[in-house]
Amino acid sequence: MLLDGFVAAMRDLRPACIVDLGDRINSVAAGQDGARQRYVRRRLEEAGVPVYHVLGNTDVERLPKHDALAAVKKSWPAETVDLGPARLVLLDTVDPAIDGTGGAVGPAQLEWLRAALAQRRGWSLVFGHHPLDEPALDRHRYFAGRSGAAGVQNRAVVRAVLEGASAVAAVFAGHLHWTTAAEINGIPYVTIGSLVDTAYTGGEPGGAYGMVTIAAGEVEVSVWGRAPARFAWRR
Repeated sequence: MLLDGFVAAMRDLRPACIVDLGDRINSVAAGQDGARQRYVRRRLEEAGVPVYHVLGNTDVERLPKHDALAAVKKSWPAETVDLGPARLVLLDTVDPAIDGTGGAVGPAQLEWLRAALAQRRGWSLVFGHHPLDEPALDRHRYFAGRSGAAGVQNRAVVRAVLEGASAVAAVFAGHLHWTTAAEINGIPYVTIGSLVDTAYTGGEPGGAYGMVTIAAGEVEVSVWGRAPARFAWRR
């Protein structure tokens, strides 16, 4: 199984943590959705490193948000985690969910985000399910002509908050099922492809996951799987 391979790789690599970018399941029914999310959480814990989650649209499609949070042992939809000199900022991009697929970052969370970024002088890494940049979607299987569902609906407003902070190292998302990267006003935005989707990898599961390293003033992102990629920025 793909999850078996990922957990084995994380046992070998021993990263500082795992950040799950959401859409852990394909939604079926509330009871099954909760059980499947708990299963994913248990399997990721087998890697032996801290595991953090953000909410994806399918995670809350039929499951109330508080139940989806409880299934992955998460206390709040948006939260910060301090790991040494870096701060992880985990956004809730289904605040609210929009038409079952899209999402936004609500006004109260925007104020929380501004404060969370201001509290730290070291680098912050921002994670959310829906992208905050403006990727080209003309050839996208799911989102061609549907940019409103592809990214955070009020993403320009969220980017303005990030740009007002002193040290956002990079921003990460999932949702699109393919890997892209861009830099907007000095901030890198990376979308990591899917572990299981077959649409962009010749009919075989993509097996995508990323490794993020910050060292000596450089952010490096290596994406593994059937469509590997590498990105690096000086900060």
